[in-house]
Amino acid sequence: MAIGLAAQLLPVLERVRLCARYALLTFAWLLLAATLVAPRASWAQSSQSSLSSAPVLDAQALVASVLQQNAGIHALRAALDAAAAQVETAGSLPDPQLSAAVAPQTLDGLDTPTGRTRGPNARFEISQAIPWPGTLGLRADVASRQTQAASESVAALQLQLSAATRSLYADWRYATRALEINSANQQLISDLQQVAEGRYAAGLGRQQDVLQAAVQRQRLAHQAIKLKRLQRNVRSRINRLLTRPPDAPIGTPSALPEPSPIPAYDILRRRAIVVHPVLRRIERQIDADQDRTALAHKAFYPDLKVFAGYNSLWDATEKRWVVGVGVSLPWDRSKYHAGVDQAQAKVRQSQFELADRRAELLSQLDQAYAGVEEARHSIALYEQQLAPLAQASLSAARIAYGAGDGSFLEVISAEEKKLDVDLNLERARADYFSARAELARWSGGELAAAPDYSDLNLDVFFQRAISHE
Repeated sequence: MAIGLAAQLLPVLERVRLCARYALLTFAWLLLAATLVAPRASWAQSSQSSLSSAPVLDAQALVASVLQQNAGIHALRAALDAAAAQVETAGSLPDPQLSAAVAPQTLDGLDTPTGRTRGPNARFEISQAIPWPGTLGLRADVASRQTQAASESVAALQLQLSAATRSLYADWRYATRALEINSANQQLISDLQQVAEGRYAAGLGRQQDVLQAAVQRQRLAHQAIKLKRLQRNVRSRINRLLTRPPDAPIGTPSALPEPSPIPAYDILRRRAIVVHPVLRRIERQIDADQDRTALAHKAFYPDLKVFAGYNSLWDATEKRWVVGVGVSLPWDRSKYHAGVDQAQAKVRQSQFELADRRAELLSQLDQAYAGVEEARHSIALYEQQLAPLAQASLSAARIAYGAGDGSFLEVISAEEKKLDVDLNLERARADYFSARAELARWSGGELAAAPDYSDLNLDVFFQRAISHE
């Protein structure tokens, strides 16, 4: 009976063993999948931690994160890699051609009139096309110029992203400070309301004072809602640059730097003309178009072709091996003239584009420089004159109201002016930081690192001006 019971349990145990093995294998696969997928699944958390874990967010750290994570710049870098990979292929010879042919009626293996067995007759040939001397070098030069243009496009996008990130950082700082100022003013109005209520209860004040305080508190509460919406919009735009979800948390911004001297306008203008990647990209494009013009002239010359082959159709062995040279015959020269005209038109197009973008760049540079000067003047005006006056006016109104000599409306009016001055001062600081970022963008780099090109002859950089010849 025990033997029979054991016989019945063996299949069950075997199933249990198989199920356990299957479960272990499944767990191993799930563990491996989790290990491989975890870095991808947690990209948002890892990218957020660098910006949200620290209590204070620095502008330079935010710019570095954007330049590292922005999808647009990764796309341009991929395009740059693709352009660089084309340089080698553009200057390479075309692949050799191998051809083979067989005479079908020789496949039967019949005897020839001479009495020997005839094998299949076949012909083989290998050939190599060789473009006219200098053509491959020009093709490689065109690809190299295109790679350089792609590199300048990456640099131009880096400047654009840096300026946009710093501008958004300034807005993020403004929204944060504005909410702090709003909260302080709400507390101030709350204290004033308690004073007004106490005076009204003691018969020393008016009910209108209490109502005015309540109205002002509601105004400040609504202003806080608007500022929170601004903060949310700025956060969404920053996360857009970071290629993250719009509601991803961002750290508290640190204080904006105080205004500092900037290089002279002429220094920034000269640097922009010489090194700005937007202009250098078009200059590289002009170089590529000029190389294409030279290639179009090469089309008037024939391409060479060398070949070698073996033909067993010849009975004589010495006739079976052949070596030869061929050339193309460019009879229809009108199409080659059209190619030259097209390439030259492309050069003129790029030259016009260069002149247009140079004028646009200098215009933007001039506006950005004026924006920096205006914002710096605004900061000095608010810090040195308006802010102290607004604070003194509010203090005087509160003292007068406490002494019974002033009205509560004067206190509210002074508080509103002080609030406006504080917010405008923070806005001026944010505008100054944004204007400096724009100035750095249009001048071609950081302002502190602007070299002096005063001894450089700029006529060299204007030699590619528009020609009407």
